[in-house]
Amino acid sequence: FVGKNARVKYYSIENWSKNTYNLNTKRALVDADGRIEWVSGNMGSGTTMLYPCSILRGEGASANSLGVAVAGPSQHQDIGAKTFHVAPRTKSVTRSRSISFGGGIATFRGIARVGRKAKQSDTTVACDALLLDDHSSANTYPSLEINTNDVTASHEAKTGKINAEVLFYLTSRGLTEEKAVQLVVNGFVEPIIKALPIEYALELQRLIEMELAGAIG
Repeated sequence: FVGKNARVKYYSIENWSKNTYNLNTKRALVDADGRIEWVSGNMGSGTTMLYPCSILRGEGASANSLGVAVAGPSQHQDIGAKTFHVAPRTKSVTRSRSISFGGGIATFRGIARVGRKAKQSDTTVACDALLLDDHSSANTYPSLEINTNDVTASHEAKTGKINAEVLFYLTSRGLTEEKAVQLVVNGFVEPIIKALPIEYALELQRLIEMELAGAIG
């Protein structure tokens, strides 16, 4: 519960056993000029379903969701966020980054619903996916439901592989291919890393490096 003019940050770094189903429920009710910030890192579990939900019920309320997921062999990371704009002048930003390798599947679902009374609201949904091989996949399912006028809403999604020329350049400077890939991945997840307190940031970076160890080469 985020009261009037309050600000809440929720950090979550999760590294479950591969035989775990991680079915996660988080929800915030945000009052006038309140703000909720979700920052999450997900890896490990065989199947993850995680969509933090923000209900912006007070005028001027806002929500910001940042997430990164790593999907390796036999893993399906299904992540995103849900935001419901109920009051006027509410704002939300949902950004997700995923890394797939070894046949892993990363799926993003972003839902932003703007109600009839939520005029002058602003919502952005964005997803970036990085594929480390030809056997993995990334899916994007955005949903923007706008039920009023005078609203700004946008969605973008990008999926790609590591540029071969970048890998060649890095390996020609003495890095192994595995270290070169880790360096590129670190740059890719930097926006999420920077949003975390230092102790969480270091832990997430180490966990990602452990997940990718031996994945290349």
